[in-house]
Amino acid sequence: MLLATIAFAAFISTMMGGMLALKLRDRLHLILGFSAGAVIGVAFFDLLPEALELSEHSSASSTIVSWTAFGFLLYLVTDRVLQFHVGAPVRDAHTVKRGFFGAAILCIHSFLDGVAIGLGFQASHAVGMVVAIAVLTHDFSDGINTMNIVTKNSGARRQALFWLLIDAIAPVAGVAATLLFTLPSSQFGVVLALFAGFFLYIGASDLIPESYHAHPKFLTTAMTLAGAAVLYLAMALVAHAGTVTVAGLEVDQTAQVDASTLVLNGAGKRTKYFFDVYVAALYVPAHRGDAAQVLDDAGPKRITMMLMRNLSAEQLSDALREGISLNSTPAELASVQTQTDALVAIMNMIGSAAKGDLLAIDFLADGTTRVALNGRPRGNPIAGVEFQRALLKVWLGSKPVQSDLKRALLGG
Repeated sequence: MLLATIAFAAFISTMMGGMLALKLRDRLHLILGFSAGAVIGVAFFDLLPEALELSEHSSASSTIVSWTAFGFLLYLVTDRVLQFHVGAPVRDAHTVKRGFFGAAILCIHSFLDGVAIGLGFQASHAVGMVVAIAVLTHDFSDGINTMNIVTKNSGARRQALFWLLIDAIAPVAGVAATLLFTLPSSQFGVVLALFAGFFLYIGASDLIPESYHAHPKFLTTAMTLAGAAVLYLAMALVAHAGTVTVAGLEVDQTAQVDASTLVLNGAGKRTKYFFDVYVAALYVPAHRGDAAQVLDDAGPKRITMMLMRNLSAEQLSDALREGISLNSTPAELASVQTQTDALVAIMNMIGSAAKGDLLAIDFLADGTTRVALNGRPRGNPIAGVEFQRALLKVWLGSKPVQSDLKRALLGG
């Protein structure tokens, strides 16, 4: 029911944007200027960052940026093919086709918006709501952009309304489509990067030049900047809505571990001798209120520590080694000694960590453990399911590093 409501809201938002563009057609250059900023804003502030985040562990950032460049160049070539092969006698037909092509790209993007909502809710309710907010914030400008792309390229009112309706239906169809398939996050990141390139071309090479043609440049420029600013503010609000504040620090409500989107199970502050040490957060596939359930869950998990003071490599490794020792029998400790030594070696490799650094420990479903500092992997993955369990017990065991922190990580 919630998904249906969100899909209907996306439909209405798109239609309202398109009808506004149609009503203010006599000031189309201003609407086009705003649309140009909005389209470029979607690419820079929404699509590209999301693509980089989804592909964090599966593709290098340079690869994602390359896909964006490929999308830009692919759209350019396709647009030029339409332009040069239609011929001068049917120039009007060319411009109409160009408008239809741009509208089709926008509709496919709207379809992917719906797919993102559906996949978000497949991961968890919290993830789905964050994605839905992001989609609804720019669906209104999607409607404006679709209407403008068609009308400025000699499309009739009837044709523009047809494409607007298709664009409004597209996110609904995308939500429905996720009932039939699941797209790995790494592949979805590539798709988003590709469409970021499409949007950059549409905004920079199509909408901006058209909006500037024979119109006051100052006001049009202001509208372009306003369009980009609105999208930036919308994405900033969405990002803020996707966090919770713990001890004055913002903690993300979701975490991407390879192809899995995890949800925040709980977060709390670690203190020692009246000193604030770090804010820890636990991410799991689905909320768990019992430590045994988290420890027995074979799915991926993540522990993050946002440092509230500078720590040396020795302090980091000693704290983890002590926590493992306190929650393990001598036999268990012996069985994970090699992995514990490997973890200590990684901490020594990291050296000191500064206040504000984010240390993340990923517990993968294949039984390996991965360490990263500020998003950069450190050392080699450490194999062993029993080691994962022993390390998690540092915070969730019978003798946790801090009892009230354990309760906080379990949502208490």
